[in-house]
Amino acid sequence: MVLSAEFLGMLLLVTSAAALGLSIVIDVGQITSERARQSIMTRQHDRKKAALSEWTRKMEQRQEELTAFQARYNECNGRRQKALSDIKALELNKVEFVHELGDGDEANGFWVRLTVQDEFPSIERRDVIFARQIWTYPNVAHVWTTSADQAAAMARVAFSVKNGVLPSMILPIAQAPNPDAEGTPA
Repeated sequence: MVLSAEFLGMLLLVTSAAALGLSIVIDVGQITSERARQSIMTRQHDRKKAALSEWTRKMEQRQEELTAFQARYNECNGRRQKALSDIKALELNKVEFVHELGDGDEANGFWVRLTVQDEFPSIERRDVIFARQIWTYPNVAHVWTTSADQAAAMARVAFSVKNGVLPSMILPIAQAPNPDAEGTPA
């Protein structure tokens, strides 16, 4: 069979058109698949972006809760420290060292407040009566004698300026302030 030039040209034209059409179909398929992949990636990106914003919001909320908790903790800790210092101060106010002078057989007892002088810390150790630590607490003397004048004299002899301790405020024991009463300086 003899093929004519027209037939061959037509065959070439149809084959070229078919190849061009196939090439367009392949290119369109690639473009469609790339767009589908891009769409999938965009959705994944949007989901991750939404998850990130949700996580950031939750983290900020937790940070606010942590800050509030820290403030409450600091407040509670401050109140605890204040309560402990109040308890210690109350305990120290209730502690009272009592020094007994005289014979307990005497009819009258007198209460004498003992206070330290301002220069007490500079007094030599050998001149200080007892240990220095007891003088940080309230100290009183119970003096057993017949009169208030004798009680004052006995207290001045036992606790002198040389020792850094001064007797003051002499009262009968029955009128002495109660160290357990609140607001009473001992």
